[in-house]
Amino acid sequence: MSTEEAVLQTYTADCVQTAEERSAVFALRMLVFVEEQRVPIEEELDAYDITATHFLIRKAPAPENTENGVVGTARLIDKGHGTGKIGRVAIHIEHRGVGAGAKLMLYIEEFARLEGYTELLLEAQTYAIGFYEKLGYVAEGDIFMDCDIPHRLMRYRLE
Repeated sequence: MSTEEAVLQTYTADCVQTAEERSAVFALRMLVFVEEQRVPIEEELDAYDITATHFLIRKAPAPENTENGVVGTARLIDKGHGTGKIGRVAIHIEHRGVGAGAKLMLYIEEFARLEGYTELLLEAQTYAIGFYEKLGYVAEGDIFMDCDIPHRLMRYRLE
């Protein structure tokens, strides 16, 4: 077993199921987007948070500076006609670059397949486009600004 495989075995992805998990993923989003990236708090939380399916990735044993070991999160919004939109993808800074984000995305893709989605969209911050391309997402259209951060639309066909 490679070192990367061993590291990834310590991470588990799941749907958010409890109020405690929901609080933990929102706290992580505040840390990554509001504190780290300076996104205004009123832009970070929105009405989609009520209806979206939220996901988390946690590490065992729970590392310091995390709530319940939650080190990553994302949400999936049903856009209708088999299309889902992934958003609010956030990984704690100490867990970036080790495969946790990829493991979370693969979990979301499998969940979406089982739910009958045929396509996923996301609006990637431009620095993360390479990460999503490695997972099979294709960038399209022009770069646009969201909260003063450059983004680009990306699309993934579920098979």
